[in-house]
Amino acid sequence: MRDRPSDTAHRRAAARALGRSLTPDDLVHHTNEDKADQTFAHLAVTTRSAHTTAHNRARPLSRLRAALRMVREKRRLY
Repeated sequence: MRDRPSDTAHRRAAARALGRSLTPDDLVHHTNEDKADQTFAHLAVTTRSAHTTAHNRARPLSRLRAALRMVREKRRLY
């Protein structure tokens, strides 16, 4: 984690709203993509893996990559 104040403000806001400290494995995602918005309604606490998966699903090429991976692994597409 970075040590800049802007990188910790959303973690403090999420911890305060949850009523617990965040673990080093907790990642806080800005659901509205606005990093200046620290309201808990727009923050989601997740794991790095789930966060990466969520962003990959939103990318147009992610479906193509998934289909190509399924073909490579000889799995059924549908």
